[in-house]
Amino acid sequence: MSTVALSQDPAWPRAGGWPALHADERDPVDLAIIGVPTSANSLSPTRAHETPAAIRAALRRYSTHLVAPGSPNSRGAEADLVLDAALTIADAGDAADPDSESGEREAAAQIAGLAARAQLVVMLGGDNSLTVPGALGVAGPGLGDAGLITIDAHHDLRDGRSNGSPVRRLVEAGLSPQRIVQIGIADFANSRAYRERARELGITVIHRDELHDRPLRDVVAEALEIAGAGGGPVHVDVDVDVCDRSVAPACPASIPGGLQAHELRRLTRMLAADARVRGLDIAEVDATADTADGRTVRLAALLVLEAAAGLAQRLKN
Repeated sequence: MSTVALSQDPAWPRAGGWPALHADERDPVDLAIIGVPTSANSLSPTRAHETPAAIRAALRRYSTHLVAPGSPNSRGAEADLVLDAALTIADAGDAADPDSESGEREAAAQIAGLAARAQLVVMLGGDNSLTVPGALGVAGPGLGDAGLITIDAHHDLRDGRSNGSPVRRLVEAGLSPQRIVQIGIADFANSRAYRERARELGITVIHRDELHDRPLRDVVAEALEIAGAGGGPVHVDVDVDVCDRSVAPACPASIPGGLQAHELRRLTRMLAADARVRGLDIAEVDATADTADGRTVRLAALLVLEAAAGLAQRLKN
């Protein structure tokens, strides 16, 4: 993405640039952000570890103002919402070496500390390997009564240790597959063997084609009911390669026919608006492979803001 000087206007404050969150502090915050720059174990060549910094830079292109959803009068001043005023947001920096086994454990511990202080932890990836420390940090070792929702074209049930295995690894770590929902699974993006594995485990799969015919709000309600059935925290994995390749060219595995940007943005906001959702990761964007206009990274930055908007809606209600 090309670098340009951004205009400065005191009447148009920019998103991002939130204060640092230090580990030795204990004050609560509403939204905590942490980068989890995984990439070393990716099945596809990627420099996704450079993406957290790129997302932070792209946030500066946006404001924190929105028209609050659900207002009876979307044109009235009472419908306006400014995220920086509605939420306490802080940035905990990046986890160190999350691709190694020890680094992954440390990242999970960092995320657990953030989850103890924040209503919602947003994790900037990194490839999809970050979902393992993300879910473990939000739910704790053993995963107890936790649930998982993935917005992803892929099952991520592969053997081994890679960005194609986080769901399988979490099941082996104790997450009940009965509380896993996968939204956006696509044709020609998975194998029969892994589809059978998902079926045998009892994972709920909502195919990409279903999203053509079902209201997204109904899909979200079903997913939350299943993932939240244990009464514990729900982690959401937002894999941006679920999007159409024209929308997400910087995702190595994105394919034509995926979700549109507005669909992924709506799903993210609606899920973050639910109090059961305590963690959300944004995965599989390689900022160094983006188009000149930076469209994929800009979408990832907007997903951070959509998550914040959902949280603001949650706290307001």
